[in-house]
Amino acid sequence: MKKVALIVSALIIGLLMGCTNSDVSSEGGGQTSSQETFKWVAHSPWPDGTALQRMAQSIADDITEASGGRLVVEMHAAGEIVQPTELLDAVEQGTVDAIHSWDGYWVGKIPQLSLFASVPMGLNEQEYLGWITTDEGRDLWQEAYDQAGIRVKVLDAGPGTPEIFYHSNKPIRTLEDFEGLKVRAVGEWADIVNRLGASVVSISGPEIYQALERGVVDAIEFSGPASNYPMGFHEIAKYIVTPALHQPASVSSFIINQDKWDELPDDLKAIVRLATENMWGKGFADMARDDFIAMEEYRKLEAEGKIEFIEFEEESQQRLKVIVDDYYAERASQDDLFKQIWESQQNYVEGFRFWKDMMTPKY
Repeated sequence: MKKVALIVSALIIGLLMGCTNSDVSSEGGGQTSSQETFKWVAHSPWPDGTALQRMAQSIADDITEASGGRLVVEMHAAGEIVQPTELLDAVEQGTVDAIHSWDGYWVGKIPQLSLFASVPMGLNEQEYLGWITTDEGRDLWQEAYDQAGIRVKVLDAGPGTPEIFYHSNKPIRTLEDFEGLKVRAVGEWADIVNRLGASVVSISGPEIYQALERGVVDAIEFSGPASNYPMGFHEIAKYIVTPALHQPASVSSFIINQDKWDELPDDLKAIVRLATENMWGKGFADMARDDFIAMEEYRKLEAEGKIEFIEFEEESQQRLKVIVDDYYAERASQDDLFKQIWESQQNYVEGFRFWKDMMTPKY
Protein backbone atom coordinates (compact mmCIF):
# COMPACT_ATOMS: atom_id res chain seq x y z
CA MET A 1 0.00 0.00 0.00
CA LYS A 2 2.85 2.39 0.76
CA LYS A 3 4.36 1.68 -2.66
CA VAL A 4 1.03 2.50 -4.30
CA ALA A 5 0.81 5.76 -2.38
CA LEU A 6 4.34 6.68 -3.41
CA ILE A 7 3.65 5.93 -7.08
CA VAL A 8 0.42 7.93 -7.09
CA SER A 9 2.11 10.83 -5.35
CA ALA A 10 5.04 10.75 -7.76
CA LEU A 11 2.64 10.93 -10.72
CA ILE A 12 0.83 13.88 -9.21
CA ILE A 13 4.07 15.72 -8.47
CA GLY A 14 5.28 15.06 -12.00
CA LEU A 15 2.08 16.40 -13.52
CA LEU A 16 2.14 19.48 -11.35
CA MET A 17 5.79 20.23 -12.02
CA GLY A 18 5.24 19.70 -15.74
CA CYS A 19 2.65 22.48 -15.87
CA THR A 20 3.27 26.20 -15.91
CA ASN A 21 1.90 28.31 -13.08
CA SER A 22 -0.89 29.44 -15.38
CA ASP A 23 -1.93 25.82 -15.93
CA VAL A 24 -2.54 25.03 -12.23
CA SER A 25 -4.61 27.18 -9.92
CA SER A 26 -3.12 27.42 -6.43
CA GLU A 27 -5.21 27.39 -3.26
CA GLY A 28 -4.62 30.52 -1.23
CA GLY A 29 -2.45 32.07 -3.91
CA GLY A 30 0.62 29.96 -3.06
CA GLN A 31 3.13 28.54 -5.48
CA THR A 32 2.32 25.29 -7.28
CA SER A 33 5.53 23.51 -6.27
CA SER A 34 8.77 24.14 -4.42
CA GLN A 35 11.76 22.22 -3.22
CA GLU A 36 11.49 23.92 0.18
CA THR A 37 11.11 21.46 3.04
CA PHE A 38 8.60 21.61 5.88
CA LYS A 39 8.10 19.86 9.21
CA TRP A 40 4.84 19.51 11.09
CA VAL A 41 4.45 18.50 14.70
CA ALA A 42 1.18 16.60 14.82
CA HIS A 43 -0.77 15.20 17.75
CA SER A 44 -3.67 12.88 18.49
CA PRO A 45 -5.90 12.24 21.52
CA TRP A 46 -5.30 8.48 21.21
CA PRO A 47 -3.27 6.42 23.68
CA ASP A 48 -0.16 4.82 22.22
CA GLY A 49 -0.68 1.26 21.01
CA THR A 50 -4.35 1.66 20.05
CA ALA A 51 -5.69 1.11 16.53
CA LEU A 52 -6.68 4.77 16.37
CA GLN A 53 -3.14 5.89 17.09
CA ARG A 54 -1.84 3.52 14.43
CA MET A 55 -4.21 5.19 11.96
CA ALA A 56 -2.90 8.62 12.94
CA GLN A 57 0.70 7.43 12.62
CA SER A 58 -0.03 5.89 9.23
CA ILE A 59 -1.18 9.25 7.87
CA ALA A 60 1.98 10.92 9.16
CA ASP A 61 4.18 8.22 7.64
CA ASP A 62 2.38 8.29 4.28
CA ILE A 63 2.72 12.08 3.96
CA THR A 64 6.40 11.96 4.89
CA GLU A 65 7.22 9.13 2.48
CA ALA A 66 5.07 10.28 -0.45
CA SER A 67 6.58 13.76 -0.27
CA GLY A 68 10.09 12.34 -0.37
CA GLY A 69 10.77 14.00 2.98
CA ARG A 70 9.79 17.47 1.76
CA LEU A 71 7.00 17.46 4.35
CA VAL A 72 7.90 15.52 7.49
CA VAL A 73 5.02 14.87 9.88
CA GLU A 74 5.96 13.89 13.42
CA MET A 75 2.94 12.32 15.16
CA HIS A 76 2.55 12.31 18.96
CA ALA A 77 0.17 10.20 21.05
CA ALA A 78 -2.16 11.33 23.84
CA GLY A 79 -0.63 13.63 26.42
CA GLU A 80 2.90 13.71 25.01
CA ILE A 81 2.78 17.46 24.34
CA VAL A 82 -0.84 18.54 24.81
CA GLN A 83 -3.71 16.99 26.74
CA PRO A 84 -6.49 15.49 24.56
CA THR A 85 -9.10 18.08 25.54
CA GLU A 86 -6.78 20.94 24.52
CA LEU A 87 -5.88 19.78 21.02
CA LEU A 88 -8.23 21.98 19.00
CA ASP A 89 -6.99 25.13 20.75
CA ALA A 90 -3.42 23.90 20.32
CA VAL A 91 -3.68 23.49 16.55
CA GLU A 92 -5.52 26.77 16.03
CA GLN A 93 -2.96 28.67 18.10
CA GLY A 94 0.03 26.91 16.52
CA THR A 95 1.24 24.98 19.57
CA VAL A 96 1.06 21.99 17.23
CA ASP A 97 0.75 22.13 13.45
CA ALA A 98 -1.86 19.41 12.90
CA ILE A 99 -4.04 17.02 14.85
CA HIS A 100 -5.72 13.71 14.14
CA SER A 101 -9.07 13.78 15.84
CA TRP A 102 -12.67 12.72 16.27
CA ASP A 103 -14.71 15.89 16.06
CA GLY A 104 -17.25 14.86 18.68
CA TYR A 105 -14.73 16.12 21.23
CA TRP A 106 -15.23 19.71 20.04
CA VAL A 107 -19.04 20.00 20.19
CA GLY A 108 -18.71 22.38 23.13
CA LYS A 109 -17.10 24.89 20.74
CA ILE A 110 -18.85 23.90 17.50
CA PRO A 111 -22.12 22.00 18.15
CA GLN A 112 -22.61 21.00 14.51
CA LEU A 113 -19.43 18.89 14.53
CA SER A 114 -21.27 16.00 16.14
CA LEU A 115 -22.81 15.22 12.75
CA PHE A 116 -19.34 14.76 11.24
CA ALA A 117 -18.11 12.56 14.09
CA SER A 118 -20.81 9.92 14.50
CA VAL A 119 -24.57 9.75 14.74
CA PRO A 120 -26.10 7.22 17.16
CA MET A 121 -28.08 4.66 15.15
CA GLY A 122 -27.14 6.73 12.09
CA LEU A 123 -24.82 6.58 9.11
CA ASN A 124 -22.54 3.64 8.47
CA GLU A 125 -19.06 3.97 7.00
CA GLN A 126 -20.20 3.67 3.35
CA GLU A 127 -22.85 6.35 3.84
CA TYR A 128 -20.38 8.71 5.49
CA LEU A 129 -17.89 8.10 2.68
CA GLY A 130 -20.40 8.99 -0.01
CA TRP A 131 -21.94 11.97 1.73
CA ILE A 132 -18.62 13.56 2.68
CA THR A 133 -16.58 12.90 -0.48
CA THR A 134 -19.19 13.14 -3.26
CA ASP A 135 -22.00 15.23 -1.79
CA GLU A 136 -22.10 18.29 0.50
CA GLY A 137 -20.27 16.89 3.50
CA ARG A 138 -16.80 18.35 2.98
CA ASP A 139 -17.99 21.88 2.28
CA LEU A 140 -20.40 21.87 5.22
CA TRP A 141 -17.69 20.49 7.53
CA GLN A 142 -15.31 23.35 6.71
CA GLU A 143 -18.19 25.83 6.96
CA ALA A 144 -18.87 24.75 10.55
CA TYR A 145 -15.31 25.69 11.53
CA ASP A 146 -15.40 28.90 9.50
CA GLN A 147 -18.67 30.09 11.03
CA ALA A 148 -17.23 29.44 14.49
CA GLY A 149 -14.25 31.67 13.61
CA ILE A 150 -11.68 28.89 14.10
CA ARG A 151 -8.87 29.25 11.55
CA VAL A 152 -8.01 25.69 10.62
CA LYS A 153 -8.14 23.50 7.54
CA VAL A 154 -10.16 20.33 8.14
CA LEU A 155 -9.62 17.21 6.02
CA ASP A 156 -11.65 14.01 6.28
CA ALA A 157 -9.37 11.14 7.30
CA GLY A 158 -11.44 8.00 6.94
CA PRO A 159 -13.98 6.07 8.99
CA GLY A 160 -13.77 4.20 12.22
CA THR A 161 -15.27 0.77 12.63
CA PRO A 162 -18.37 0.07 14.77
CA GLU A 163 -17.63 0.54 18.44
CA ILE A 164 -18.30 -1.71 21.42
CA PHE A 165 -21.45 -0.30 22.99
CA TYR A 166 -20.24 -0.69 26.59
CA HIS A 167 -17.75 -2.45 28.81
CA SER A 168 -19.73 -2.64 32.04
CA ASN A 169 -19.64 -3.96 35.56
CA LYS A 170 -23.43 -4.16 35.50
CA PRO A 171 -25.52 -5.94 32.84
CA ILE A 172 -27.09 -3.58 30.28
CA ARG A 173 -29.84 -5.40 28.41
CA THR A 174 -32.67 -2.84 28.12
CA LEU A 175 -33.21 0.91 28.16
CA GLU A 176 -34.31 0.63 31.78
CA ASP A 177 -30.87 -0.66 32.77
CA PHE A 178 -29.41 2.80 32.10
CA GLU A 179 -31.45 4.31 34.93
CA GLY A 180 -29.02 5.48 37.62
CA LEU A 181 -25.99 4.00 35.82
CA LYS A 182 -22.75 6.01 35.89
CA VAL A 183 -21.40 5.94 32.33
CA ARG A 184 -18.62 7.43 30.27
CA ALA A 185 -20.04 9.14 27.17
CA VAL A 186 -19.02 11.97 24.83
CA GLY A 187 -20.57 14.09 22.09
CA GLU A 188 -24.26 13.90 21.29
CA TRP A 189 -24.47 10.42 22.80
CA ALA A 190 -23.75 11.95 26.20
CA ASP A 191 -26.91 14.07 25.90
CA ILE A 192 -28.98 11.12 24.69
CA VAL A 193 -27.86 8.64 27.35
CA ASN A 194 -28.51 11.32 29.95
CA ARG A 195 -32.13 11.32 28.80
CA LEU A 196 -32.20 7.59 29.49
CA GLY A 197 -31.59 8.31 33.18
CA ALA A 198 -27.86 7.64 33.24
CA SER A 199 -25.34 9.85 34.99
CA VAL A 200 -22.70 10.92 32.47
CA VAL A 201 -19.07 11.30 33.54
CA SER A 202 -16.64 13.03 31.16
CA ILE A 203 -13.34 11.12 31.03
CA SER A 204 -10.53 11.35 28.45
CA GLY A 205 -9.13 8.18 26.91
CA PRO A 206 -6.03 7.77 29.12
CA GLU A 207 -8.15 8.13 32.28
CA ILE A 208 -10.81 5.55 31.45
CA TYR A 209 -9.20 2.42 32.91
CA GLN A 210 -8.65 3.90 36.36
CA ALA A 211 -12.13 5.43 36.43
CA LEU A 212 -13.70 2.06 35.67
CA GLU A 213 -11.42 0.23 38.09
CA ARG A 214 -12.18 2.63 40.95
CA GLY A 215 -15.93 2.69 40.36
CA VAL A 216 -16.04 6.32 39.23
CA VAL A 217 -18.11 4.88 36.38
CA ASP A 218 -20.06 1.62 36.04
CA ALA A 219 -19.69 1.40 32.27
CA ILE A 220 -17.51 2.91 29.57
CA GLU A 221 -17.53 3.30 25.82
CA PHE A 222 -14.34 4.19 23.97
CA SER A 223 -13.74 2.58 20.59
CA GLY A 224 -13.79 -0.69 18.69
CA PRO A 225 -12.29 -4.01 19.81
CA ALA A 226 -8.83 -3.29 18.37
CA SER A 227 -8.43 -0.18 20.50
CA ASN A 228 -10.33 -1.38 23.57
CA TYR A 229 -8.55 -4.73 23.93
CA PRO A 230 -5.05 -3.31 24.54
CA MET A 231 -6.60 -0.82 26.99
CA GLY A 232 -7.53 -3.82 29.16
CA PHE A 233 -11.11 -2.86 29.98
CA HIS A 234 -12.09 -6.55 29.95
CA GLU A 235 -9.79 -7.10 32.96
CA ILE A 236 -12.01 -4.97 35.19
CA ALA A 237 -15.45 -5.20 33.56
CA LYS A 238 -17.28 -8.49 33.15
CA TYR A 239 -19.79 -7.49 30.48
CA ILE A 240 -19.28 -6.48 26.83
CA VAL A 241 -22.48 -5.00 25.41
CA THR A 242 -23.23 -4.93 21.67
CA PRO A 243 -24.22 -3.85 19.00
CA ALA A 244 -22.72 -0.43 18.20
CA LEU A 245 -25.88 1.57 18.78
CA HIS A 246 -24.18 4.75 19.93
CA GLN A 247 -21.59 4.69 17.14
CA PRO A 248 -22.26 2.38 14.17
CA ALA A 249 -19.54 4.30 12.35
CA SER A 250 -17.36 7.32 13.01
CA VAL A 251 -15.21 9.67 10.98
CA SER A 252 -11.70 10.85 11.77
CA SER A 253 -10.38 14.28 10.88
CA PHE A 254 -6.93 15.66 10.15
CA ILE A 255 -6.99 19.31 11.18
CA ILE A 256 -4.20 21.68 10.16
CA ASN A 257 -3.27 25.14 11.41
CA GLN A 258 -4.46 27.51 8.69
CA ASP A 259 -1.14 29.34 8.32
CA LYS A 260 0.74 26.04 8.04
CA TRP A 261 -1.68 24.87 5.35
CA ASP A 262 -1.49 28.14 3.41
CA GLU A 263 2.31 28.08 3.23
CA LEU A 264 2.43 24.67 1.51
CA PRO A 265 2.89 24.55 -2.27
CA ASP A 266 0.04 22.93 -4.16
CA ASP A 267 1.80 19.63 -4.84
CA LEU A 268 2.35 19.05 -1.11
CA LYS A 269 -1.26 19.99 -0.40
CA ALA A 270 -2.28 17.34 -2.92
CA ILE A 271 -0.14 14.75 -1.14
CA VAL A 272 -1.70 15.59 2.23
CA ARG A 273 -5.18 15.33 0.71
CA LEU A 274 -4.37 11.97 -0.89
CA ALA A 275 -2.87 10.56 2.31
CA THR A 276 -5.91 11.51 4.39
CA GLU A 277 -8.48 10.47 1.79
CA ASN A 278 -6.69 7.14 1.35
CA MET A 279 -7.69 6.24 4.91
CA TRP A 280 -11.30 5.72 3.83
CA GLY A 281 -10.14 2.42 2.38
CA LYS A 282 -6.79 1.64 3.93
CA GLY A 283 -7.62 2.82 7.43
CA PHE A 284 -10.98 1.05 7.58
CA ALA A 285 -9.57 -2.22 6.24
CA ASP A 286 -6.66 -2.19 8.67
CA MET A 287 -8.90 -1.38 11.63
CA ALA A 288 -11.53 -3.97 10.66
CA ARG A 289 -8.83 -6.65 10.48
CA ASP A 290 -7.50 -5.66 13.88
CA ASP A 291 -11.05 -5.53 15.26
CA PHE A 292 -11.99 -9.07 14.34
CA ILE A 293 -8.65 -10.38 15.61
CA ALA A 294 -9.32 -8.65 18.95
CA MET A 295 -12.89 -9.94 18.95
CA GLU A 296 -11.53 -13.48 18.68
CA GLU A 297 -9.55 -12.83 21.87
CA TYR A 298 -12.72 -11.64 23.58
CA ARG A 299 -14.49 -14.80 22.41
CA LYS A 300 -11.77 -16.93 23.99
CA LEU A 301 -12.19 -15.05 27.26
CA GLU A 302 -15.94 -15.65 27.16
CA ALA A 303 -15.35 -19.39 26.59
CA GLU A 304 -13.15 -19.35 29.71
CA GLY A 305 -15.94 -17.70 31.71
CA LYS A 306 -13.99 -14.48 32.27
CA ILE A 307 -16.34 -12.14 30.43
CA GLU A 308 -19.89 -12.25 29.09
CA PHE A 309 -21.29 -10.82 25.87
CA ILE A 310 -24.69 -9.13 26.08
CA GLU A 311 -26.77 -8.23 23.03
CA PHE A 312 -28.93 -5.20 23.79
CA GLU A 313 -32.62 -6.11 23.55
CA GLU A 314 -34.15 -5.58 20.08
CA GLU A 315 -37.31 -3.92 21.39
CA SER A 316 -35.15 -1.49 23.38
CA GLN A 317 -33.15 -0.76 20.23
CA GLN A 318 -36.36 0.24 18.44
CA ARG A 319 -37.43 2.50 21.30
CA LEU A 320 -33.96 4.06 21.39
CA LYS A 321 -34.19 4.88 17.67
CA VAL A 322 -37.33 6.94 18.34
CA ILE A 323 -35.55 8.81 21.14
CA VAL A 324 -32.53 9.48 18.91
CA ASP A 325 -34.65 10.78 16.00
CA ASP A 326 -36.62 13.06 18.31
CA TYR A 327 -33.39 14.40 19.78
CA TYR A 328 -31.93 15.32 16.38
CA ALA A 329 -35.19 16.86 15.20
CA GLU A 330 -35.12 19.05 18.31
CA ARG A 331 -31.50 20.04 17.71
CA ALA A 332 -32.22 20.90 14.08
CA SER A 333 -35.11 23.18 15.10
CA GLN A 334 -32.74 25.25 17.25
CA ASP A 335 -29.76 25.77 14.91
CA ASP A 336 -29.94 26.71 11.22
CA LEU A 337 -26.53 25.29 10.29
CA PHE A 338 -27.20 22.11 12.26
CA LYS A 339 -30.50 21.78 10.37
CA GLN A 340 -28.79 22.31 7.02
CA ILE A 341 -26.20 19.61 7.76
CA TRP A 342 -28.75 17.19 9.24
CA GLU A 343 -31.11 17.53 6.26
CA SER A 344 -28.23 17.15 3.78
CA GLN A 345 -27.18 13.98 5.54
CA GLN A 346 -30.69 12.54 5.65
CA ASN A 347 -31.37 13.34 1.99
CA TYR A 348 -28.23 11.50 0.96
CA VAL A 349 -28.97 8.51 3.18
CA GLU A 350 -32.52 8.19 1.86
CA GLY A 351 -31.30 7.81 -1.72
CA PHE A 352 -28.36 5.61 -0.78
CA ARG A 353 -30.43 3.18 1.28
CA PHE A 354 -33.16 2.85 -1.34
CA TRP A 355 -30.51 1.86 -3.91
CA LYS A 356 -28.56 -0.34 -1.48
CA ASP A 357 -31.62 -2.19 -0.16
CA MET A 358 -32.97 -2.84 -3.65
CA MET A 359 -29.64 -4.21 -4.87
CA THR A 360 -28.61 -6.28 -1.82
CA PRO A 361 -29.56 -10.00 -1.84
CA LYS A 362 -31.54 -11.17 1.17
CA TYR A 363 -29.76 -14.49 1.71
